[in-house]
Amino acid sequence: MARTSGLPVGSDVRERLRAAQRAETEAIAAVQKALAAEADARARFDEVMLRCRDELSKAARAVHAAQTAVVRTSGLERAAALLNVSSKALRSAVKETGEGSSVQATSNKTPAATAAPTTAPTTT
Repeated sequence: MARTSGLPVGSDVRERLRAAQRAETEAIAAVQKALAAEADARARFDEVMLRCRDELSKAARAVHAAQTAVVRTSGLERAAALLNVSSKALRSAVKETGEGSSVQATSNKTPAATAAPTTAPTTT
């Protein structure tokens, strides 16, 4: 059979071609729909991750502030022993809170307790 217009000659051939084109169109639409769903899921995931990172950063700052308070109170070496953390890690926490210069870098040396002055008993 000779083709004159480039279209399939038989009606059954044309119908198969239309069915194949419909299936192809539906498959492409399904891919587009899946890509859109993936983009939505990625956006939600990124939003949740950002929110969790913010909460984690806030918690880390609170830990560093609390550690700095212990260092300020007890000194670096004692705080490290009390918190079971290296003095290097505590020094880093103190730096991150911005209180590096106001915190003692050595152990807290408090003066020893002295006895109250006694007065000699007076005789009358």
